[in-house]
Amino acid sequence: MQFSAVLSWSGFKAWVFGPDHHAVAREARGLASSALPAGERLVDSHVVVIGEGVPTPPGRLRADVFPDAGSATDRRLDRAAKAERFLDRMNPVNAVVDAFDDRGGRAEQTLSGGWESAAGQLACALQPRAGSNFVSVLLLGDRGLHVVHVQKSPNGHKAGPGTHYGWGVPLRRVTWFRKRNGAKHGTHEIGFDDGSWVRVLFPVAGWGTLVEALAGLDGGSSPVR
Repeated sequence: MQFSAVLSWSGFKAWVFGPDHHAVAREARGLASSALPAGERLVDSHVVVIGEGVPTPPGRLRADVFPDAGSATDRRLDRAAKAERFLDRMNPVNAVVDAFDDRGGRAEQTLSGGWESAAGQLACALQPRAGSNFVSVLLLGDRGLHVVHVQKSPNGHKAGPGTHYGWGVPLRRVTWFRKRNGAKHGTHEIGFDDGSWVRVLFPVAGWGTLVEALAGLDGGSSPVR
């Protein structure tokens, strides 16, 4: 950020406190609606991320989203995260702990169905290969459920201008939707007609109307758990 921008009160707040995530989410929702299939009417939408604990898909199944739009800082952080994951796997203590957890079967299920299932494809769409230079939006249309990725500015304070359609299914394929009690606030699960389901998270407030609309689909919603 330029020093001249910091001199204003809004610029000072942005410099000290970082992006206004609610404002970015509002902008992203507006831009994402323009990427809906032709003729489809938007019912509701909200920013979404993959749920905690959902496994990472193989790299070949993860799309490149705005690969050239990230800032130098994003690229450095992405490289650092990859190095940290590599070192974590190489740590013999962590390997023993992970193996013990696997044998004990204590890992909570967060995805049911293979990567080719509806839930698996949604999980892939919400975990593209790009770093943090985009916002994902879950859109409920009058015909389908969709994911659209919206580009962010290099400093993360604005949404746009680019959009990228990531995934979609006809509404008849969505069979249930439920709040996930006991998990992080905003966590929900979506089920599909092939028996698959996946955990997602709405990371900022304001998702109530979308949740109500999804729970009211013809397929109904299963009891919360």
